[in-house]
Amino acid sequence: MIEYDDIWLPVQQGLTNYADKMVIQAETNGDQPPYPFIAIKKTLVSEGIGQSTTSLKGVIQTMEQDTELVLSITCHAKTIEDAESLALKSRAYFLGKGTIELSDANIAVVDVLPVTNRDVFLNINYERRCGFDVRLRVRAQESYEIEVIEKVTINN
Repeated sequence: MIEYDDIWLPVQQGLTNYADKMVIQAETNGDQPPYPFIAIKKTLVSEGIGQSTTSLKGVIQTMEQDTELVLSITCHAKTIEDAESLALKSRAYFLGKGTIELSDANIAVVDVLPVTNRDVFLNINYERRCGFDVRLRVRAQESYEIEVIEKVTINN
C-alpha cells in the first residue's frame, strides 16, 4: 500500500529546497502563506498501470502493481512575471534534479506537462498563478496472510 506521505514528503521537500519557496497542499484550511508560494493538488490519486503480479512466500501473499498519479503544481505570486518564473523553475525541478531525487524514493517522473496560466479573479484584483501537471509512477505493494488448507477429506 502506498501511504500519502510516501509521495507528499519527497515531492514537497525536494521542490521546497530547489525553488527556495514554501510548498503547501492546495485547497486546505488555514492561512495562506505570503507570496510567492507553490501549491500542490493531487488530481489523479491512483490508476493501475499494466498487470498486477502476485507472489507467495510461506503463508504471505504479496500483490504488486505500478500505479500512476497526477499532481497539479500551481505557483502563486503578486505579479504574473513572478508566477511564471516560479512555475518554470518548478517544472525544471521535475525535468532534472527531481527525477534523481524522487527516484531515490522509488517515484518515477513519467511526464511533465507545459506551464499554463491559471490566474484567478478575486474581488477587484487577480491572483497571479501559473502551473503545470506532472505524472508520477510508483509501485504499490500489498502483503497479506492467506489461509492454508492442510488436509482435505472426501466422504462418499
